[in-house]
Amino acid sequence: MKRIESRNNPIVVQTGKLSSRKHREETRSFFFEGAHLLEEYLRFGQEPKTVFVRDGAEETYASLLRQVPEEALISVPEHVFSKLSTEQAPQGILTISPYLSCVRRVSSAEETPGRVLFLASVRDTGNVGTVIRTAASLGWTVVLSPDCADPYAAKTVRASMGALFSGVVCVCEDSLAYIRSFSSSERRVFAASLGERERTLGRFPLRGDDCFVIGNEGQGIDPALLAACGEAVIIPMTGKTESLNAAVAAAIIMWEGVRTDGTE
Repeated sequence: MKRIESRNNPIVVQTGKLSSRKHREETRSFFFEGAHLLEEYLRFGQEPKTVFVRDGAEETYASLLRQVPEEALISVPEHVFSKLSTEQAPQGILTISPYLSCVRRVSSAEETPGRVLFLASVRDTGNVGTVIRTAASLGWTVVLSPDCADPYAAKTVRASMGALFSGVVCVCEDSLAYIRSFSSSERRVFAASLGERERTLGRFPLRGDDCFVIGNEGQGIDPALLAACGEAVIIPMTGKTESLNAAVAAAIIMWEGVRTDGTE
């Protein structure tokens, strides 16, 4: 296992820069922390560039680290690891990965068969990561608009709990063109919003190839994108609140798909 003692080592400095989305995109690399995420990463067949191991963690996570190629492992003292870590209580494992081939770029409905949850301008990393995790659990595909929170941000990866590595995530090149492509394929697209053709979730069965659009946390769905959706859907509520958190709304919709499987 390679050893680095200095906080000013070029590898350490370059790793620190991965907190910036610009640097992640330039290097096509990202990082995440923790033993569980590394375990999931390896389980899905991914290969790390580097795994930093803080002094003491090599004994705690010995069986996990034996699954990592020796040339990828770097041991560091506490003062070096603390420069890299963004966690309040780090476990002492930090992984650098190349961008994932399983996170695909898509431009049309044909490239995403099955049920789709489209996130339009959702900027909160926790929401995006939570939706990814839920979609992986319930068998949906998540498609992100170009201006969504970065799927490779550390907080997104952490909130996904490893589901980012599973192949359920796509990034759309042009939101409007992508949503419009559903009409030509005769698939339904529902905007999670009030609308002229409004339906209530739970009062109609979902199909196996439906698409639902969740909008920005504060602004909702862009009017042009809303117009491109064939129908609107609302989640029945008591009226004591005006709206739901984006990740919660997405989870309810995706669960409804599971609940109504086989009814149409």
